Amino acid sequence: MRNLRFLPSSLKSRTTIQMRMVPMIDVVFLLLVFFLLAANYRSREGFLPSELPRQGTQAESAELEPLFVYLHSRADGACEVDIGSEISFVIGPASEGGDFSVLGRELLSAIKGQHRSLDDAVKLVPGRDTKWGHVVKAYDAMWQIELRHIIFAVVD
Repeated sequence: MRNLRFLPSSLKSRTTIQMRMVPMIDVVFLLLVFFLLAANYRSREGFLPSELPRQGTQAESAELEPLFVYLHSRADGACEVDIGSEISFVIGPASEGGDFSVLGRELLSAIKGQHRSLDDAVKLVPGRDTKWGHVVKAYDAMWQIELRHIIFAVVD
């Protein structure tokens, strides 16, 4: 620390304490660059309009029970589909041209066979082993045949 007592008076008046701004600006700039590079940019997630099952009142329990669609992925990449207890089929793996539009056609025939309408609820029940891609393709097939009341079952 300087001893200002022994300096001439002309030098005392010229000595001022000041902060250097350039190093501080450099540090702030480096922090900004670090946080921009370290940020985790994600693509926007898609939105599936759906409704989870709720506990209903007695009036709601009198409604028609939803049509259940069970999905199970197999080890070879195929997907087993059961519609209710009557209809069962296998959709081949994507590498062999597995087409989920078959699910839409089978659903339409099941809906007509049970005297239902497209406004009735359909409950999509994936198994524990079901791949997410199969669930999404099944949902898309249901949406394409204009089913709008699709309920996802919660798998324990």
